[in-house]
Amino acid sequence: MFSTGPGPSRVPLDTHDKPRRVLSAHWNSSLITVSMRGFVESLDMPSLVFQHNLRRPTAPAQESVDDACVLHAGDTSVVVLAHAREEKQISYLTFQTSRGTSLRAVDRPWNKTKKGGTSAVSTMMQPLMFASGGHDHTVHIWNFSQDLMGVSSTLLAIKHTSVIQSLLPIRDTSHKLISAGADCNVHLWDLSSERVVHTFKTSNSPYHAHKTESPFCTLLEVGHRDLQFELRDHRMVPEHPAERFGFYTTELHGRFIKGDTWSHLFASGSRNGGVRLWDLRNVREQLAFVSCFSNDQVVQVLKTESDLLAFSKRGDVMRLNHT
Repeated sequence: MFSTGPGPSRVPLDTHDKPRRVLSAHWNSSLITVSMRGFVESLDMPSLVFQHNLRRPTAPAQESVDDACVLHAGDTSVVVLAHAREEKQISYLTFQTSRGTSLRAVDRPWNKTKKGGTSAVSTMMQPLMFASGGHDHTVHIWNFSQDLMGVSSTLLAIKHTSVIQSLLPIRDTSHKLISAGADCNVHLWDLSSERVVHTFKTSNSPYHAHKTESPFCTLLEVGHRDLQFELRDHRMVPEHPAERFGFYTTELHGRFIKGDTWSHLFASGSRNGGVRLWDLRNVREQLAFVSCFSNDQVVQVLKTESDLLAFSKRGDVMRLNHT
């Protein structure tokens, strides 16, 4: 079903740096890559050529980026960086077209009896809004001012007992925010009633939450060596068990290996350099396996409008062609 395209491009990485997130940009179908050390690059599509360095930090070793998301406001894009540090736990870069314009840091309110740092961020469905989760187990909603010069936060009454690893906005009967923590708890926060309306437990630590074709179902990547994925129907919580599937591996995926969903399909990277494809309507057998990189990990799979892209831990980018 999929085959690899021409030889890979490479994300320009400094020594000891790693790709952290790949995001869809607002201009010319470009992508934005964010590294652990805080470097932000523009990747042209479909040529897979890196065009612009949007941010080059002055002290890369102090960045410790755990996650990133992107918001769009008119002709301006905002990349939000989640930093695993006590000071300036969130920063955001605003730019038009592909030229970086400004970087601002945000002092995130946090529980100082816990570990500091922002561990997860996600763009919300509402304009100029994003959510953050922390190493201190708390979840905030953030609102940008119209001029993007300021941002304010609201602490949500969501109770986790460990680090927040994934946030996902959904809309089923109303706007909701899913928070998944390393405590194996997944909460659904309703934005209109301002309360948790559903909670369920995963079989192990959930790393990522993904949308599916049904607004009532969520796919979770969890910490297992065989059944790494769980399909959950929110309407059945807690009566209906999860539909679990996966493949055998000797090592856990970890927080920084992330797949992607589109239509009824799901693609997952792996530590052995391959990408696996699943049809979520029938998960008993995987659809395909494509070997992308030798002796390297696929840390993120991203579906764009026309391509499926695989990104390696060393920074290589491979296009997977549909056949």
